[in-house]
Amino acid sequence: MIEEVDGRTAPVRQLAAVHLVESEADPHDLGEPPRPLDEAIASYRNPGTANRRRWLASEHAEPAGAAVFTRYGGSLVIGYAMVRPSFRRRGIGRALFETLVAAARADGVRSFYGEHASREGAAFARAMGAVDDQRHVVSVLDLRNAALPEPTPPAGVELRSWAGATPDELLESLVRARNAMADAPVPGCLDMPVWTIDEQRRDEERFIGRAMPQHVTVAIEHGEVVSLTGLRVPEAIGTTLVHTDDTATVPHARRRGLARAVKLASLRRLRAERPDIERVATQNAAQNAAILAVNGELGFVPRFTLTSAVVTL
Repeated sequence: MIEEVDGRTAPVRQLAAVHLVESEADPHDLGEPPRPLDEAIASYRNPGTANRRRWLASEHAEPAGAAVFTRYGGSLVIGYAMVRPSFRRRGIGRALFETLVAAARADGVRSFYGEHASREGAAFARAMGAVDDQRHVVSVLDLRNAALPEPTPPAGVELRSWAGATPDELLESLVRARNAMADAPVPGCLDMPVWTIDEQRRDEERFIGRAMPQHVTVAIEHGEVVSLTGLRVPEAIGTTLVHTDDTATVPHARRRGLARAVKLASLRRLRAERPDIERVATQNAAQNAAILAVNGELGFVPRFTLTSAVVTL
């Protein structure tokens, strides 16, 4: 049986079942303990700017698999089908994939992509007609032992950090800087959505609602944000791994070491304020040599590669 689950209103019982599937079958697994249930529920309850749908597959009243279909705006659409290892090879993955395809067709979506990180996942993607595309390198930093020297931005550039909502006086400038990611590589030649002030505020509210306010560091020159980076940091003590958010530099300010400066400042601040955090994970397109080089200099070590698989309807 496959049923749709609205994370904003579904009973905790259903959300706990989705969390169980994700804990066992998410291709982004870093070998860490799964995120706590309360943290996952806060995430489901606060979907933010994206249009996200979920389905839960059950067999004999046991959670067996899940699917997620997310529209980010523009033509950027991501779809995942996940099946717990003990329920695989029973047609559940195919049924979930067909659910994703039906949702895409109903919304007029012509293409979407998912990701796989194993031979089994690659085989399933091929069987569903998906075509491998862009690769993403997932890397992890040992925060406690990393050598993180004090950043030295160019003359006239100020580094500034905060957690939560963007200061009003920087809001428009930060949104313009985030839109600098429009030229970032995206699987299937899909379009990155245009970021707006309203979406920025909704995104901030989403993470605050999850008790995970974004920790943001920016570089400011002539009153304008020219580079930015973020971290998703749970307020609760107990999580030892956190994930980076977007890092972007506006085109005219690139090749000046600004991405390295904001990331250094961000990581140093995190280590000083949250000694309980041990590791930081990041994910970058394999062809983005510039940011991979920056991360390598900071001490991030590649752990595995995710391959995007594009479905064209």
